[in-house]
Amino acid sequence: MELSKKYKIIRLIILILFIISCAILLIEAWTPGLQSADKSNAVSDTIAKVINNVSEAITNQPKITNLEEFRALIRKLIGHYGAFLIMGIFAALTGMLYYKNNKWFIYWIKALIIIVYGFLFAGLTELIQVITPGRNGVITDVFIDFSGYMTSVGIVLIIYFIIFYKKIKDDYINNLSEKEVLESKQGE
Repeated sequence: MELSKKYKIIRLIILILFIISCAILLIEAWTPGLQSADKSNAVSDTIAKVINNVSEAITNQPKITNLEEFRALIRKLIGHYGAFLIMGIFAALTGMLYYKNNKWFIYWIKALIIIVYGFLFAGLTELIQVITPGRNGVITDVFIDFSGYMTSVGIVLIIYFIIFYKKIKDDYINNLSEKEVLESKQGE
């Protein structure tokens, strides 16, 4: 079956976004500790300021009183979980859009490859941080990264599974209908 030009373009764009997201995560892993902390703190401080402004407008009290704790939370939530959540979307879409096949075991093999890739990539980014000045590779961060990755991969795989199952079911019903038509014509 020949793929449409539009499908090929979409597939290529998703592949490029997947490669870009991996490259960004690798670059961030190589970023020295002080520089990484400055970026992370700028994001955290901006979010804290917005939350406190809203909170003070409503309750006359700031919501975030421990900025260091909040910075650590945002670093884990956005810098680890969120970044891998985004990469997981593109990883799952790339994996499912390339090498189309209507066999169940191919679907499961692709899903397994996508999952293993995410875990290995999360581990790689933490290993890189071990040798990066001012950074620490932490095993808990591998699991935070992988959790974000698996959240989006799981959602994409479930949606793809539903679409795939419906297509297989429709093809089966259509084949049965064609067989019934042929059998009824042979019986006449």
